[in-house]
Amino acid sequence: MNYKDYQKSRDLAWEILHREKICALPVNVLEICKHLGMKVLENAELDPKVGDGLGCILGGVPYVFIRPGQSRQRLRFTVAHELGHILLGHVGKYKLVNREPSPQDDPVEQAANGFAARLLAPACVLWGCRVSSAAEIAALCDISPTAARYRWERMQILLERGKFLQSPLERKVYRQFKGYIKEYLKR
Repeated sequence: MNYKDYQKSRDLAWEILHREKICALPVNVLEICKHLGMKVLENAELDPKVGDGLGCILGGVPYVFIRPGQSRQRLRFTVAHELGHILLGHVGKYKLVNREPSPQDDPVEQAANGFAARLLAPACVLWGCRVSSAAEIAALCDISPTAARYRWERMQILLERGKFLQSPLERKVYRQFKGYIKEYLKR
């Protein structure tokens, strides 16, 4: 994924966290969808070719259809991923597939995965909480071990660079989570 697409998905996740006044983990992605006027429905008839979920717009209303039987953590990521496709304007323009993230994913899928990861596990909050493993991210953010591992790998790069709170939008998100971070560090 090129930097412009990365930046767009990252900033959109921060914008949603800020605008929806999210201030604690795990992020309630279903509540975000509800506030944004999106319908989230299980659909056992979902074509296996599309994976675990599908985002679409029907009659001007955005929908996220999810395959039943997913773990709670996988379901949360699936909904966030499809929300990303809808908000990033991918619906109707690209062939979309939702499954566990892979480095071989095309740029559109990488952008939706990046949005989902940043919405459910914002790096500045993980940094503030001083997370020290993928397992801690999985527990803290209620995401799958696979998604947490990818997030932890990205955190290693960010920690090495020491580039947190560079963006005004990221600083706003961090401030919203400040009370949560303080309580988390007391544990």
